[in-house]
This record gives sequence, C-alpha cells and structure tokens, in this order.
Amino acid sequence: GFSPSPGISKGRSVMTEVLLDTISHQPEFAPFWRELEHHRLSFPHCARCDKFHWYPMKRCPTCLTEEIEWVPISGDARLYSWTTVHHRFDPTSGPEVPYIVALLEFPNAPGIRLISNVVDTDPIDLKIGMALIPCFGPLEAGNSLDSRVGLTFQPAIKR
Repeated sequence: GFSPSPGISKGRSVMTEVLLDTISHQPEFAPFWRELEHHRLSFPHCARCDKFHWYPMKRCPTCLTEEIEWVPISGDARLYSWTTVHHRFDPTSGPEVPYIVALLEFPNAPGIRLISNVVDTDPIDLKIGMALIPCFGPLEAGNSLDSRVGLTFQPAIKR
C-alpha cells in the first residue's frame, strides 16, 4: 500500500484563508463552488466560439460575448507541472508541509489549466502528463476545516 512521506497531504484541499475568502465571494465563481458541493467539476464555456476558459469571467476572453455557460466535465486531468511546498509561508499558521501544488490540464476541457493539490502520492512518483482523477472532500483553510467542499486530485492508477 501507499505510505506517503511524512506530512504529505492526504485528501484535503489546501488553500490559504486569504485566497479562499477572495474567490469564494466573487459571483463569477459561484457555479464552480455549487458544482463542487455535488461532487462535480465544471468550467465556463463560450456558447458562441466553443472555447473553455479559466478563470470565470463575465465575457469570453476569445470572442468577448456574454454567452457563457458552465459545462460539466468528467474531471479526468493530466499533470502539466507541479512543485512540492516544504516551508510554510506563515510559520505561525497554515497547512502541514510538505504538500504538492500542481498545474493540471483537462483533455475534455481544452484550454483549461487549474491549480490544485495532488494527494495520496509521493512527489517522486509524479510524471508530466500522468493521469489524475478528482477527489472531493473537506476544504482546509489555514489550520481549520471549512464547510465547503474542496477539490484535490490523485493518480488515476495507484501502484
């Protein structure tokens, strides 16, 4: 079975309280959080030019229309890049370290790149392009659990 390095995040989405407060109160992000509550992932998609975009905006960044719809996707992702955080930004609070922060791409939502955490794996096992699947669970903000659902990813195939 998998035995993570000491402190590697096991299944919780790690976000700073400042970031969480910023994005959770923006109306453009409301559909994202609503879908996460139902353990679904969706992204803004332009009905006119057929392009996905991230982050949420009132207008399509490609054709500038307001014909934006939220389209659910499977959530299957590919690892584009990552880093392992070994030091807290604030030594008095924050998530347990180390944890993995990754940039992900979604084959069924071309153009989307999302930052999230990769959990339940050791950084040494990560490979660019590897398949990842979504995990929905408690959102960790600072040292406490938030009532909202968080989103992390884990390798699609465990060794």
